[in-house]
Amino acid sequence: MRLSINWLKDFVDLNVSPQTLADKLTLAGLEVEALEVLAPRFSGVVVGRVDRVEPHPQADRLRLVEVFDGCGHHRVVCGAPNVQPGQLYPFAPVGAVLADGKALKEATLRGIRSEGMLLAEDELGLSEDHSGLMELPAHLAPGADLGEVLGLNDTVLEVAITPNRPDCLSVLGLAREVAAILDIPLHIPPVEFTENGDPIEQRAGVAIEDPENCPRYTARLVVDLEVRPSPFWLRRRLQASGLRAINNLVDVTNYVMLEYGQPLHAFDFNCLQHGQIVVRQPRPEESSFTTLDGQDRPLTWETLLICDASQPVAIAGVMGGQSSEVTGDTRNVLLESAYFNPPSIRRTSKRLGLSSESAYRFERGIDPGSVVPALNRAAQLMAELGSGRILRGLIDVCPRPVVRPRVRLRLSRTNAVLGTSLSKPEVSDILRRLQLPALEEDADSLTVQPPSYRGDLTREIDLIEEVARLHGFDNIPVTLPRLAMGAQRPDRLARLREKTKELFLGLGFHEVITYAFQPDRLSDLLFGEAAEREFVRLANPISEEQAVMRLDLLPGLLETMRRNAAHLNKDLKIFEIAKVFHPKLGEQLPRETLMLAGLLTGARNLPAWNHPPENLVDYYDLKGVMENLLDGLLVSQSVFRPTSVSFLRHATAVRAGATELGYLGELHPEVAERFDLKQQVWVFQLNFELLAAAAQDFATFTPLPKYPSVFRDLAVTVPVAVPAGQVVEVIFQCGRPKLVEAQLFDVYAGPPVPVGERSLAFHLYYRDPERTLTDEEVNPWHDAIIQGLQEKLGAKLRA
Repeated sequence: MRLSINWLKDFVDLNVSPQTLADKLTLAGLEVEALEVLAPRFSGVVVGRVDRVEPHPQADRLRLVEVFDGCGHHRVVCGAPNVQPGQLYPFAPVGAVLADGKALKEATLRGIRSEGMLLAEDELGLSEDHSGLMELPAHLAPGADLGEVLGLNDTVLEVAITPNRPDCLSVLGLAREVAAILDIPLHIPPVEFTENGDPIEQRAGVAIEDPENCPRYTARLVVDLEVRPSPFWLRRRLQASGLRAINNLVDVTNYVMLEYGQPLHAFDFNCLQHGQIVVRQPRPEESSFTTLDGQDRPLTWETLLICDASQPVAIAGVMGGQSSEVTGDTRNVLLESAYFNPPSIRRTSKRLGLSSESAYRFERGIDPGSVVPALNRAAQLMAELGSGRILRGLIDVCPRPVVRPRVRLRLSRTNAVLGTSLSKPEVSDILRRLQLPALEEDADSLTVQPPSYRGDLTREIDLIEEVARLHGFDNIPVTLPRLAMGAQRPDRLARLREKTKELFLGLGFHEVITYAFQPDRLSDLLFGEAAEREFVRLANPISEEQAVMRLDLLPGLLETMRRNAAHLNKDLKIFEIAKVFHPKLGEQLPRETLMLAGLLTGARNLPAWNHPPENLVDYYDLKGVMENLLDGLLVSQSVFRPTSVSFLRHATAVRAGATELGYLGELHPEVAERFDLKQQVWVFQLNFELLAAAAQDFATFTPLPKYPSVFRDLAVTVPVAVPAGQVVEVIFQCGRPKLVEAQLFDVYAGPPVPVGERSLAFHLYYRDPERTLTDEEVNPWHDAIIQGLQEKLGAKLRA
C-alpha cells in the first residue's frame, strides 16, 4: 500500500517527520519497505493570471498575453489554443527551470519580445499532455509557487500490509493507525451533497439471490454527468498511489477505494436492462463472461455474478463487464458499493487467474461499515467532478448483517503473556486510542466491541497483541523463558529409521532423497505400459514431470542411477526410506506407506591395486546386505524364499516368520534397458512399517557357554529348487533345543550327485548350558534331524 503523506494529512495533523513516522509504523507491525520523496522537476514556476489576450501582429496562430505573477505584469507570446483572460495558468518567468532541466531565457518571437512562458503539463513533467495550457483552480493566488500549491512536494511510504489487516489497505485505515500510534486526533472530512430528482427506487432496483456470498449491496444513481479528464489533484494522488488516471467517473471509484478501502463499481445505467441489479450465481446457459479487458472468462456454478434483468454485467468483487462499462457517452451512472464473502471472491479470483485491486481487498475482508460512507463519498465526488445530480435516497439491501463479537480482555492475562505490569488505566488508554472503548469492566477485565473495520479482533489474544503494539514492543522487558527444558525422545519408528540409516551407512551405502512427485512414465518403465496401476494425480502439477504421486521407490532410484551413469559414476550403493502413495477407493486422501528401497551396481569395492575392477557386486552381496540389516534390527526368524516379481531375475522374498517384508533380486535386463542402464543392477524393497514391527527393541543377553559344544558334520543332497535356508529351517526345527548353530560350509553339484540335485554340507553345534553332552546323548537329536530332512524335503544322506 502506497501512502501519500499529503493525502494522510487530510485525516491527521502530523507532528513528526515522514522518516520518524515510517519507523513508528514499522515498530507497530506495519512494515514500511520504502520511502519515496516526490518533488517537482521544475523550479521558479508560479501561478500566473492572464489579464489580457491580443492577436500577434505578425502571426495568425500566436497571441500576445499579459500575465500577472503577483508582483507585476509580463508580456508573453503564446500559441496555446485555450488561453483565456481571467484564467490561471503555470507561468515560468525568465530564469525558471523547466522539467527538461533548461533555464528559460528571454526570447523574441516574430519581432516581439516574450518575458516568460505559459506552460502545458508535459513541459512541467506532470504528464504527456500537450493539448493546451494547464488550467489551475481559480482560488489560487497569483505568484504562489506552483509546486507548493499543487502539493507536488510529497513523500510516499510503501507499507507492507499483512493479510489479517485489510483495514490498512486505505488511507483512512492507515490514518487510524497513525492517530493511535501518535495519540493524535483523527479527522474524517464530512461528506456533504444535495439530493434532487426522483427517488432512486423509481428508477432502479436491487435483488440478492445469494445472501451468503453477498450479505450487503448498496447503490446510488448519479445522472446528467459529463465524462472528462479528472482534475490534477485527483490524478496526482492516483499517480502517487500507483494507479493510472482514466476519466473523472472511473477515477472517482478508484480514488474512494484508496481512501476508504471500499472497492466500488460504476455501471453505465443506460446499459442496464430495466435498471435492475440482481446478485446471483450463473444460470446453466451462462458459461462465459467478457470482462473489461476484453477476455472471455469461464464461469462455474460458484462464481458470484452481478446481473441486470437478463444477463451478467460484472463478476462480483473482481472485474466489471464490457457491456456496462463507463464510456465517453455515459451520462447516468449506477454506483455499486457492496460487501462480498471473502472466500467466494478468493476462489473466483484464483480460479480465473484474475487479480485486481478490488479482488485484493474483497478476498481479505473489507469493512462492512464503510459500504454506505464510501458510496456517499463517491457520489459526492462524481457529482462535483462530472457536473451531475444525485437522485434522492439510496438502495441498501442487507439480508445478513455482519456482526463483530464482543471480546473480554483480562488484565492479569495481558501482563502474564507480555511480561509487563501494565495498570488498568494504561490498558484502557491504549484501547481508547484504538477506538476500542470498554463497554463493561470489572476489577481485572475489560469487555470491548471491536469496530466493523477490525475483523481480525475476535479473541482475547488479539487484543493482547494490540496492547503490545501500542505499548511498544521495545518497551516490553526482555526476560528468559521459565520452562522445564527437556528433549523429547523420538518415537519407536523414528528410532528404527535412524538405526537403519546407520546400518546402511556402515555398509558403504549413500542415502538419497527422490521426489514424491513423478511422471507416470517412470512406473511404465519399471512395470511395463500394459500394467494397470492407479495413481494419485495432482490437480495442479508444476509440470508433467511431477504429475503423479509415486507408487514405488524403485523408479526414482533407477532414475538417480541413470543420471549418475550419465556422469560416469557407475559404482553405486544407494538407499532411500520414504513414503509411497496409493489411492483409497471412495476417499480423498491416499494411503501412505513407509518403504525402504535400495540398489547396488558396479564394483564391489572402490578401485585399488588389490581390488580388481572386474570384481562386481552380485546376488550374494545383496543378500548379505539384507542379512546385516535384519541382524542389526534384531529381526528373528528371518528367511529368504524364491518368489516371482515381474521386473526381477533371481527374485527372492524376504520374510520374518510368516510376514513377507519385501523382495530383492536382479533388475531384468529388458527393464534396465528401458532406463538406459548398461550394467547389472541389484535392487531390494521392503515395507519399513512391517520391518519395524518385526524388529526387537533390545537384544537378549546370553552368557558365554560354560561347557564345550559337540560338533557334527552333516552332508545331504536335495533338489536344486530347495533353498539352503529352508534346509537350515528344518534342521533347527528338529534339533532344538540342544542344537545351537548350523553353518553351511560347502555346496556341490556334479558327479556323483545326481542331475537336478546338489549337495549341502553343514557344521552342527550341540550344547547344553548345564553340563557337557556325550555322543550318546547327541545321537538321537542328530538322527532326528536326518529323518526330518528326509521326510520334509526328500533329502538323502551322503556318505
